Amino acid sequence: MLLSWLTGLAAGIIFLHFLQKLAFPYFWDDFWYLLKVVRYGIRLEMYVLKGELFTVLDKFLSLAKKQPQKPFIIYEGDIHTYQDVDKRSSRVAHVFLNHSALKRGDTVALLMSNEPDFVHVWFGLAKLGCVVAFLNSNIRSNSLLHCIRSCEPRALVVGADLLGTVEEILPSLPEGITVWGMNDSVPQGVTSLKEKLGTASDKPVPRSLHVASSLKSPHLYIFTSGTT
Repeated sequence: MLLSWLTGLAAGIIFLHFLQKLAFPYFWDDFWYLLKVVRYGIRLEMYVLKGELFTVLDKFLSLAKKQPQKPFIIYEGDIHTYQDVDKRSSRVAHVFLNHSALKRGDTVALLMSNEPDFVHVWFGLAKLGCVVAFLNSNIRSNSLLHCIRSCEPRALVVGADLLGTVEEILPSLPEGITVWGMNDSVPQGVTSLKEKLGTASDKPVPRSLHVASSLKSPHLYIFTSGTT
């Protein structure tokens, strides 16, 4: 009796196993992935309850303290250490802190190519608690204006190689946007960020300016080419 019952149970389990493999081949992959998501969700909620939201900037600053001389960016043969990037981004933060009306929660659009100053400006603005919008450096004219208008920035930072792109649309920019260029010489209506960086302090800015307090607060806007 017991033997037949165990045999039937084993046969049922084997049948269900093959049925699951046939009808739901990815069941266990999905199950373990969902379990991992739930686990991370619980950890995230614990951080929220403790008021310990950890951003990309927080992670970078933590590593910069532990390994200041370790390379962080290698660009065209030049090495930028964690300390280099930390200090350069602090200079950016101090420029905007002293020469603009930007405040925590304001959006700043960033139109720059793939270069170290892209990270310096991003982290510098993040140190002030600003929301940074990465604009697609390949778009022009009305498409660029549409992206700028959609994220409603208080400022626009432009890389040296893309200033000509912005000059074309300067008269059409929404009111209230200040434009900053990474050039020594800039056209009328644009402020030279590069010039002010030369005299800016590289001292850390208060962490209270950028500490994250809510998961619902915007952190980044990323305008892709549509293939991401």
